[in-house]
Amino acid sequence: MRTQAPEPQIAIPAPPLPPVLLSSRLVVTGILAAGLALLTVVLALTGLDYWSTRQSMLQDSRVEAAIVADNIAAAVMFRDARTANEMLAALKSSPMVLGAGVYDAQGLLLAHYTRGPGDSFPATLAAAGMGGLTERAGVSVLEIARPVETAGVAEGTLYFRKSMRAVYSRLAIRFVSALLIAGCVMAMAAAMVLRSQAAVRNAENRLHALAHTDAVTGTGNRHAFNERLAAAIEAARDQGTRVALVYIDLDNFKTLNDTFGHAAGDGLLRQVARRLQSVVRSADAISRLGGDEFAVILPLDMDDAALNTYGQRIVGTFHHSFTEVGQQMTMTCSAGIATFPGDAADMDGLVSNADTAMYRAKEMGKNRCVRFDASMNQAVVRRQAIEHALRAALQQGEGLALHYQPLFAATDRALVGAEALLRWSHAELGNVSPLEAVMVAEDCGLIVPLGYWVMRTACRDAARWQAGGPLRVSVNISARQLGDPQFLERVMDILREEGLPAHLLEIELTETVLMDNMEAGAHTLHRLSQLGIHLAIDDFGTGYSSLAYLRQLPMRRLKIDRSFVKDLPGQEHSRTIVTAIVALAHGLGLQITAEGVETPEQADYLVRQGCDVLQGYLFARPMPVGEFQAQLQEGTARRGV
Repeated sequence: MRTQAPEPQIAIPAPPLPPVLLSSRLVVTGILAAGLALLTVVLALTGLDYWSTRQSMLQDSRVEAAIVADNIAAAVMFRDARTANEMLAALKSSPMVLGAGVYDAQGLLLAHYTRGPGDSFPATLAAAGMGGLTERAGVSVLEIARPVETAGVAEGTLYFRKSMRAVYSRLAIRFVSALLIAGCVMAMAAAMVLRSQAAVRNAENRLHALAHTDAVTGTGNRHAFNERLAAAIEAARDQGTRVALVYIDLDNFKTLNDTFGHAAGDGLLRQVARRLQSVVRSADAISRLGGDEFAVILPLDMDDAALNTYGQRIVGTFHHSFTEVGQQMTMTCSAGIATFPGDAADMDGLVSNADTAMYRAKEMGKNRCVRFDASMNQAVVRRQAIEHALRAALQQGEGLALHYQPLFAATDRALVGAEALLRWSHAELGNVSPLEAVMVAEDCGLIVPLGYWVMRTACRDAARWQAGGPLRVSVNISARQLGDPQFLERVMDILREEGLPAHLLEIELTETVLMDNMEAGAHTLHRLSQLGIHLAIDDFGTGYSSLAYLRQLPMRRLKIDRSFVKDLPGQEHSRTIVTAIVALAHGLGLQITAEGVETPEQADYLVRQGCDVLQGYLFARPMPVGEFQAQLQEGTARRGV
């Protein structure tokens, strides 16, 4: 057999961490803005300090010039250059003075002092370039010209230069100090902010993980599933590879969860997750989608046969029982597989097709894995059409009808009642089988209104029969209908409105319905029995093996399933089972109805075993209400003759 060559495996990306949040960017921007604001403040303070220092230096220089001019006035008046030079030389104690000179009344240099031995000094006052100014403040030099006066008479002019270097040095020291302080403050603030931001980021990562993790099982949740599947499909589309999706639903999980409690149910889900992880590959991603649904995303690097084996391996991991809260639990799963791009061209189609395949597995008896096939979509389209038509039929009352199969006493073949059976004929869909209609109604939530329609119609028809003698009508109810909080009230309303005595209504429930609603339904069933309504267990022996409900619930009748009747009287096992059921029922004071009787041999054997009521094609097929009423009238007429 030719197999496909293995395709390159692609790793399914994990859900990406969230990008850098706007809050993080705002924090960085805030730190930078604070730094710029702090730098601006430092520069402004430095500028203010420069202006203040310069003004202070200018004021000090004026005072200093005035003192020197007063002291040197006598030397200038007597043109004592030697004394004037000595007095000017005293300025060397002031490091800011670069040079000083005194000029006579004609502007000629009389004496001068320079800090550097080779420094030049203007020979005339005009050469100093003051141009009649008393002060001139440059960038690096401050120049002052001060008249030298004696008794109010100008004898000359004092001129000196002072360096601004000391001012700039002090400003530089203060500026650098301010910058260092600001830098330290900014560093401390940034460290605190970054530390807080790191904590926030860690919290965001934890929240991201929690948002993508199922709280019960620790696997990915639906959010993670959506992201992983989208990433896997995108990667497969880019690389030309394939992706498979396995959709898994646990069979009968609700029953186990209701029976043993939600804590046990959560523990069971955790065990399921561990078992799934033990059979999938490391590159495959498991997610719990909610309730009892799981999904596995896998890069498809195998041929179809290997993929089918993979699905069966998943189903097979449920074959061993589970142990939870000290109880052994048996649970199976139904799985559906669809592939990209073979079965679907996008994510929504892939999920829908895998879900369709999973439901097909349930329809085929559960506990199996089914590959998607394009023909399944036709079934989906038909199901949707049935749902739409059923809703319209319930609203308009068109197309739905009841047929009645007579029930006969085993001893004298007298007519004792009839079982109401649903029939539906649609203009476009044709005759829809009762099983198909009920399955769709169960899935879409219409089973409760459909059940009440059947009960009301059956009670209305049965009320018309009573003129020919009391006949009981049997009606089947579903688990959801029994679980309806308004069920008891609705049944009482129907009996009152349709005029049927309560003892002429028999409600049939399967063992599965009873077990699914044991706690909630027990009270309702006891109240129904108190009203006079008869209760029967349908298809006895095909559901749960527990017999506790036979003594806990007010049942009046057991109905032997047709699967035990069809092999009578030849099949020994069937004879043994039927004999045991009849003995059990009579021992508990219950009546027995055998359904599916098709041959005289079956009827004779059942009568010999003590069955009370017989039902089957041997006596009558299900018939419309008009035909059933005609037979009733005919039978009444014969009895009258």
